[in-house]
Amino acid sequence: MKPYPYNQTRDVKRIKDIVTYRIANTPHKDAFRVRLDAENYQGISWEQFKNDIDSFGSALTEKGLQGAHIGVVGENSYEWILTFFTALCGAGVIVPLDRELGPERMKELVEFADVQVLVFAKSQEKNIDAIKDDLQGVKEFICMSDDTKYTPLSTILADGKKIVSGGNTTFADVQPDPEALSAIYFTSGTSGLSKGVMLSQKNMIASFDGATQHILFTEDDIFLSVLPMHHAYESNCGILAILHHGSTICFNENLKLFLANMQLFKPTAMALVPLIADTLFRQIMDSARKSGKIKKLQTGMKISDFLLKLNIDLTEKLFGEVHTALGGRLKKCFVGGAPMNPIVTRAFRQLGITMLQGYGITECSPLVAVNRENFYKDDSVGPVLPTCRVKITDGEVLVKGDNVMMGYYKDEQATKDTFADGWYMTGDLGYLDMDGFLYITGRKKNLIILDSGENVSPEELEGYLVNLPLVSEVAVFQSGNQITAEVYPNTDYASENDIADIEAALKEQITDINRGLPRYKHILSVRLRDTEFEKNTSKKIIRYKLNGGD
Repeated sequence: MKPYPYNQTRDVKRIKDIVTYRIANTPHKDAFRVRLDAENYQGISWEQFKNDIDSFGSALTEKGLQGAHIGVVGENSYEWILTFFTALCGAGVIVPLDRELGPERMKELVEFADVQVLVFAKSQEKNIDAIKDDLQGVKEFICMSDDTKYTPLSTILADGKKIVSGGNTTFADVQPDPEALSAIYFTSGTSGLSKGVMLSQKNMIASFDGATQHILFTEDDIFLSVLPMHHAYESNCGILAILHHGSTICFNENLKLFLANMQLFKPTAMALVPLIADTLFRQIMDSARKSGKIKKLQTGMKISDFLLKLNIDLTEKLFGEVHTALGGRLKKCFVGGAPMNPIVTRAFRQLGITMLQGYGITECSPLVAVNRENFYKDDSVGPVLPTCRVKITDGEVLVKGDNVMMGYYKDEQATKDTFADGWYMTGDLGYLDMDGFLYITGRKKNLIILDSGENVSPEELEGYLVNLPLVSEVAVFQSGNQITAEVYPNTDYASENDIADIEAALKEQITDINRGLPRYKHILSVRLRDTEFEKNTSKKIIRYKLNGGD
């Protein structure tokens, strides 16, 4: 495949421009759809969204809180996005918080980020109860639900509506500075304590505009928001990029409702992490196996692979049952947060669903590279965005561009330490090929340094092991001077294939892998575990807890 022109996008100076454009062009179109029950949803137009933003922002301005740091925590919802946009349209600085935080950790981050307004879902009320009295800097506690002892968001909106209807346009007239601090995102902390990443609107726009230049969406697309929105990946590459296109967004409150919401909203696109994509593929295959149709499915995939190479797409006819189970319209997903198994990526394409792997890091707002629909390599994270540059220095991926953060909140030294001559040092190891595709091979800080002086990337070895059907999850690390693989096995596969001794079977397969590797990269120890690895909300394994935290 050859590169082709970037998708044309509209010029956006500030995030408020997204809303302004839609009000001028598609005010009555659904910006969002919200689940009412298993068979019904409610549409929320751009006009209503704009009115709610102005009402929320006007109420905060009236309280003397314009410019405040606004924390938001809860499940994916319209109220979450409303808070996010209200801050970015002029109310202040948005501080997205992890909905899985315990009360003490939440208290630390709220205080550290100087949050003055805290907007939270009903599910967070107990956490807020536990820390409310200690949060002296928070002036307003606003609950997204009406069933609360705190101030309901609906009351704030009603108050703001009165202010707006009285002719007060103080908030509506605000034009935020694109280069000023607009958001504080906390890193996921897989290797220790998280940092507060400072992003301007200029940073965020560079990221989502680059995403839209690479991946095409239209006003007819329906995007199901699945990943937690406190991550820049979902809120910037997902929400902002999709709204920039004028597509409609629906919300998946939790993974238990995932398949039901696929049927309800019938999405055309999603953002996923590999764990969810792998699970979805496994469910498709398991369902075919249980119904006695696995051979038919596998044969169809081989036929589809051949036809697609001839530009003949019969996937909907060949895999109608699969498409129906996913709502009937799903065509495109972009995947990030961890390496995607290229075998799974290719399998989804054979089924008629395009999985586009990308790479990002919170400090880059977050997107740096992503594959395109017709210019991709399944083992790569894709070509670099046109809005930034990448270079490789001593094996490390360095980034420069408008998407790169302002710095770390209240940590000048850490900011200085992560830049070299204006280039942000990602800490990720990788390389660029002759076609401009970026490959990520591991984390610099995760390198296994052997007594021999050889350096080994655990992620490289994990990439080989995760392709084994007996492996559900795996982490590679150094124990003593041995490279060790800890595996959460696929017991269903073992049972179906009459494998009684999983450890022995795994060791035999790993021995085969070792034969193709230099001796210093050989995996010499295998451990089985009974439970999944502990992960953060990005579904990444928390590495500093491996091997007892050694």
